[in-house]
Amino acid sequence: MWWGEAAWPVDSFVENNDFTGKTVIPFATSASSGLGDSGQLLADMAGTGDWQEGMRFRSGVDAADVQEWVSGLGL
Repeated sequence: MWWGEAAWPVDSFVENNDFTGKTVIPFATSASSGLGDSGQLLADMAGTGDWQEGMRFRSGVDAADVQEWVSGLGL
C-alpha cells in the first residue's frame, strides 16, 4: 500500500487475471496510510469479480485480530 493506492505489482496481477465468479476482499498492512480508494480502483481495473470492502491492518498486527476479521466475513 502506497499512500492509499495498491503497489504496482498488485496492479499487474489484477490486470492479468480474470476474477469472474470470484469474491475479492483486498487487505494490506501499513504503518501509515489506509486503503484509500485502492479497492475501488482495483475493482475498476479488473472489470470482473465481486469486490468487497477491504481492510487495512496496522503494521505488527496481532494474528488474533486478523483471525477475528476473517471470521466476521461470513465466508
